[in-house]
Amino acid sequence: MSRFRCVRYRLYPTRKQANLMGSALEGCRFVYNKEVEMCRNAYETCGRIFDRKDIDEYCEYVLKLEHPELSRIHPDCISEVSHRVGYAFRKFESEIRGGQSPQLPAFRRSERYASFTFTKYGRDIRLIGNRLRISSIGDVKCVVHRSFEGRPISCTISRSQTGKWFATFSCIQNEMPRMPSAGKGPVGIDLGLYNLAAFSDGTVYDNTKLFDRTASEMAKIQRKMSECDPDSDESRKYKRRLSHLLEHYNNKMRDEMHKRSTEIVRSYSIIILEDISVKELIASYHTSAGRRSQYASAWKILVGMIEYKAEESGVQVIFVDPRNTSQICSRCGFYVRKNLGVRVHSCPACGLQIDRDINAAINILNRGLGMQASSSGKGNSQFF
Repeated sequence: MSRFRCVRYRLYPTRKQANLMGSALEGCRFVYNKEVEMCRNAYETCGRIFDRKDIDEYCEYVLKLEHPELSRIHPDCISEVSHRVGYAFRKFESEIRGGQSPQLPAFRRSERYASFTFTKYGRDIRLIGNRLRISSIGDVKCVVHRSFEGRPISCTISRSQTGKWFATFSCIQNEMPRMPSAGKGPVGIDLGLYNLAAFSDGTVYDNTKLFDRTASEMAKIQRKMSECDPDSDESRKYKRRLSHLLEHYNNKMRDEMHKRSTEIVRSYSIIILEDISVKELIASYHTSAGRRSQYASAWKILVGMIEYKAEESGVQVIFVDPRNTSQICSRCGFYVRKNLGVRVHSCPACGLQIDRDINAAINILNRGLGMQASSSGKGNSQFF
């Protein structure tokens, strides 16, 4: 079975190469906004949603003729822009058919459009040693910190908010590598606010509150930025500092999640999680502190990493119904109603006293094993 994996390398272009890549990026953004404008006008005037073929024809026979400077951008990059616009309007159409009221795809500012893609690796872009040869740009210095995992088929050049350049290679693998797994048995995991995760065997991962520490620094910068003229050099200086701070937080958070997910996958043979929508759960909190804590715990990233690493290791992942896992006693099944402030489960029926999150993790484990036994392990596991 084949699957896709991505590997990202840091680029160190010269000033001339960075200017050329920036010009290509700005040209792709210009095409994107023009195509979105055309599609929005068509929908607002006659209710028609253009498909990919119509968008390609508009770009080829209208945009490129009106703007000859677009010929300096590689055709594959322009074609991929049309694919992005087509995908955005297909998603918009499907949401309308689903009874939703979505907004039309929006125009992109320079801060919101940060990448362009070469769809055919090896022809106009290829990695040669520690240099990335890009058509019309040249050989860009590249830090190759790890080898490809599979056969590369496309490459995306991106620029971060802090001005760093990266190359992301999409690779296809015919044979999946296997990570070593100790597999000491099944485990139920409850993701929480006060702790990042609680396990049915009593293990607890603390929530490092990394975002809370970053938020205080962000607040200081934002207060200073609010006192400046929005178009002043000082305001732009604080904006750059804010971008660096957010990038630092994201790097540390993802590093933490990688370490935690790898440890989990290597320690257990069956991993049972709650089938929850993190987006809906965040929206259910009525205070900014509650929503911020949900974001800080990085549940969605952790679960996604567990899923794809479990697939590589041959570890089964089971998702169960999350209802009342923290309210029901894991020993006798008695319903004990608790609000979020009550952190200890105390059962009046059997006398069990245990941490609320560990009690929930045991209930998650029991539900997952029950589902597996009732269906012989088929149809209940989800893999990334």
